Amino acid sequence: MRNILVGARGSLPAFLLVAAPAIVGAGETAPSHPVQRFEQNGLAIELTVVPQDGPSETGAELTAGQTATVKVALMDAKSGSPVVGIRPKGWMVGRPSEMAADEHSCVEKIRRLAGGRLGARAEVDLNRYVIVTMNHDKTVSVIDPQVEFGATKLESLVTLPGNGADWVLSPDQSYLYVTIPGEDAVAVIETRTRKLIQTIALDKGSRPGRILWQPDSRRLWVGLDGTGQVAVLDGEGHRRLKTVTVGRGLHTLAAIPDGRFIYVTNSQSDSVSVIDTQAMAPVVSVPVGKTPVAVTYSSAARRLYVGGVNGGDIVAIDPSTHRLVGRIPMAAGVVALATEPQGRFVFAVNQVESSLSVIDTATSTVTATAHVVKDPDQIVFTQRYAYVRGIESEKFTLLDLREARNGKLVPLDVQAGRQAPSAAPQELGVAPMIVPTPEGNAVMIANAPDATLHYYQEGMMAPSGTFSNYRRMPRGVLVLDRSLREVAPGVYQATVTLPHPGRFDVPLLLDQPRMSHCFQVTVQESPASTATAPGPRPVRIQARFESDLVSAHVPASLSFDLLDATTQEPIVGLHDVQVLIFEPPGTWQQRRWAQEERAGRYVITQSFPHAGEYRLLVQSPSRHLRFSDAPPVLLTVGPPMSVSTGSSEQALKP
Repeated sequence: MRNILVGARGSLPAFLLVAAPAIVGAGETAPSHPVQRFEQNGLAIELTVVPQDGPSETGAELTAGQTATVKVALMDAKSGSPVVGIRPKGWMVGRPSEMAADEHSCVEKIRRLAGGRLGARAEVDLNRYVIVTMNHDKTVSVIDPQVEFGATKLESLVTLPGNGADWVLSPDQSYLYVTIPGEDAVAVIETRTRKLIQTIALDKGSRPGRILWQPDSRRLWVGLDGTGQVAVLDGEGHRRLKTVTVGRGLHTLAAIPDGRFIYVTNSQSDSVSVIDTQAMAPVVSVPVGKTPVAVTYSSAARRLYVGGVNGGDIVAIDPSTHRLVGRIPMAAGVVALATEPQGRFVFAVNQVESSLSVIDTATSTVTATAHVVKDPDQIVFTQRYAYVRGIESEKFTLLDLREARNGKLVPLDVQAGRQAPSAAPQELGVAPMIVPTPEGNAVMIANAPDATLHYYQEGMMAPSGTFSNYRRMPRGVLVLDRSLREVAPGVYQATVTLPHPGRFDVPLLLDQPRMSHCFQVTVQESPASTATAPGPRPVRIQARFESDLVSAHVPASLSFDLLDATTQEPIVGLHDVQVLIFEPPGTWQQRRWAQEERAGRYVITQSFPHAGEYRLLVQSPSRHLRFSDAPPVLLTVGPPMSVSTGSSEQALKP
């Protein structure tokens, strides 16, 4: 039997390094004032790290295990005016000594962290995001596109009660809600633990489809395509509040920014239902074009725009009166409407003509039209470009928004896979298949027939990266963003869990202008902690198994002990121990939550598809133990029915 001694690690980044001076004196200690400031070349960076719930019982500002808010503010050093358009990158890295990072060591530290390798992981990664896919096999995958280790790109796999149709994240990204039409239900996934925590049952035959989070609220609205209704859900209690009657047919949902009203298209009734969100009751039904399925809100025009598949125009509705205030002639076939980031121009996707039209809401006219990929059905935006997905094309169309706003469309088709989405018609749905990444200049594109994800960075002629979805066909893709996000002009914020007591360097990096600096933060011991020394306590993994050989196709019980490497005492009461089992190079993977069968001993049950050599990795976020913290455990699986009797602790060995 082999023992594995590991320490704690954090998540990892993957960004290019641009070096710049950092001014920190050796031997400095972290300032007691919560705001730290650094100035260079007329630009100031301010860092604030404060606990979300106020000071701890010990009176210290920061203690291990607390949830804290990290805020980075960029401003003009003299005037204090916010500086926008610069996205900072940052990390929190523990250091064992009192020696703070000087200019050279800070730059070297950033260089290592920015590489995205497992050997240089930060305890807290302020750039971290993961890609989430809704799959054809009733699962949701969580994939880390930033890690340079193929076997663990698939971080989690959540099993749903049925195939998902649409989904939405809560504003704080704590929960993911997935509509399940075949089960007449909405699944609730907790994103921190990556577990299905609840299934909200709806009426039989209701077939929930589109889902929308109401702005400035804790409510969700779900279109029930099997009935002329929408459901109202409580985002705190994860329960149904009410069902509201609307029109018949498929339902697409939209809201105005203040959340006062919800608008619901009714494809069979040729109408839009207006719902008062406070009363949770319909106000009026507005007749629109034939078969309305597309709706969007323009913040510049303060109008709602609705398009129909079989209609001859796009209509504008005034939210203050709920009346039609304009009609824009448009050929039949409009299946999607979207408003570009500045809020003035509405883009209309016509699937029948494989075209895209730009509407200037200031003049209610079409200013440009162009052909795009065949049978387009979806459109998304970054700050600079529009992306159009086509059902009958293995490419997507890219359009420059600056040119589009000037009445000029120059479409560029870019390859994104080997097969068109129509090659897997059963997987066509309403959830977005293209999603912007937090960097702001790239998108992730899901391709169902190829079971792949493509990373496209703007300015390239082809995707710069391809990620496996592990033989699962994606039906939707979204980004779970844990990075520093802009919450106000020039102000970026992230919520983190302080991993352990000790001293931390906080390297921050700006691209343009090139600037970097290492701040310092001190985290005190938590009153509830049993640790006797600062820093994460290493964990010893002791693998155990009762058979000489595991057989393919036969469920096997695999157990292992988790021990405190310092005290040799078993680590008890963990509820987040997860085991990753994979067959190199990682195409076949399974994840299992381990259960504690006795003090410090955890067990999973797993069957294997065929004989061969497999690898096992263990993680427990509460103990700061990650998959990458130890070499994988080797497990030999024999042919079916070849299990020998007896017991051995050598069947699992690193």
